[in-house]
Amino acid sequence: MGKKWSKYLLVGINVILFLYVPGLSEEIDPNLVQSMKKEIEEERAEKDRFFKESPRSPLKSQDIIHFKKLDYYPIDLRYVFMGDIEGNPKARTEYIKLPTNKGNFRKYVKHGKFRFSVDGREFVLTIYRYLGRHNLFLPFKDKTNGLETYENGRYLEVELMEKNRAIIDFNKASNPYCAYNPKYTCPYANEENTLDIAIRCGEKRFD
Repeated sequence: MGKKWSKYLLVGINVILFLYVPGLSEEIDPNLVQSMKKEIEEERAEKDRFFKESPRSPLKSQDIIHFKKLDYYPIDLRYVFMGDIEGNPKARTEYIKLPTNKGNFRKYVKHGKFRFSVDGREFVLTIYRYLGRHNLFLPFKDKTNGLETYENGRYLEVELMEKNRAIIDFNKASNPYCAYNPKYTCPYANEENTLDIAIRCGEKRFD
């Protein structure tokens, strides 16, 4: 994550989690809130430039011609969560095979679970790790898929902090590259990472 974004999260994340609780708004530093929103907006603008200008853009050549920007839900800081990654209690390493858009599967290591609450309901997502690497991977599905967002779900970043602490920000939920171009091979979330709720946050469907 960027240095500025990291600074704002480390200072203000515990406050942001209660941003919309009645009676606490007067305790919130509005400058902190605006700075966090501005950081997200800057990251989105940078991604738009990459999609439009980079030779590594996932867009098809005919789509680049008319591309202006990606479509997002409004920024909602209630969907920024900080918590512990619960490790696998079993002694042996667990693996998972996730389906892809090519009809095959990709194998990952089950790294741990992340718990969070939305509107008083607790949810759990499983975080995976690439084979032979330390990089983490978090795909998820929700009730917006196929309607407002990409039909096969989206990806989340896992922002690691000290020890097993992590930040999950649904404002950064993004489409896999195969949502823009079928030449890419993209794994999808399976049932264990399918949320029974509409997450109206992050990137919308690309039309």
